[in-house]
Amino acid sequence: MVVHQVFAQIFEEEIKNIIVCDNYEMANWLTRAAYGDKAFSVDCLQYPCQAGDRYRDGVFYRVGENGVETVINPVMSTDQEMESLRATVNTLILSGLEG
Repeated sequence: MVVHQVFAQIFEEEIKNIIVCDNYEMANWLTRAAYGDKAFSVDCLQYPCQAGDRYRDGVFYRVGENGVETVINPVMSTDQEMESLRATVNTLILSGLEG
């Protein structure tokens, strides 16, 4: 269950700000009002991104001090983590039965 929606405000491939908002439409409207018509919002709840990071082609990037960009991977939700653990346990059980 998601209690809050978190959005990155993007302008010219740079995250300008991170906001909590009720819905995408309002977040997008606020972003365009603050940064211009070419700005937009992206849901970033599962990404540990921050202002100054980059967003391009659906991928978040952290820019290092040397200017090198590295992909910011999403953090699994509790439900995703539980499903992954179940799959691992099932694999271990099946491999134990076969051995």
